[in-house]
Amino acid sequence: MPEEIEQVMRAYGDSFSQGARVISGFYFEPCVTARAGVVRVHQTRNDIASLFEQVDKDYRARGFTHGAMVTMEIQLLGANSAFATIRWAYKDTRDETVWETTFSYNLYRRDGAWKILVQTMHDQ
Repeated sequence: MPEEIEQVMRAYGDSFSQGARVISGFYFEPCVTARAGVVRVHQTRNDIASLFEQVDKDYRARGFTHGAMVTMEIQLLGANSAFATIRWAYKDTRDETVWETTFSYNLYRRDGAWKILVQTMHDQ
């Protein structure tokens, strides 16, 4: 099961080069995000896509072109839930790290698919 979660989270990281609609497909409806002290409940996929349209715009303005997983810790929370903490490196066109950030994700599996239920950005 940890391998499944790792595959999902790697695909999630890769989705940032594919746009907000693809990113939003990794989230439950509804879901919760906590980023930079702001907690939001996203009722629909459109809500989460709207958040990631802005995130993508902000990231690109800072030089982001792609990301890489630096570390991942997974804790199983039963048969259908898990907690993953990932340190991401945000890279530019030269593959140099522009910044790093850590997020924790509560994931839940329903109908065989793991999705993010809660995302928390760690304060730096």
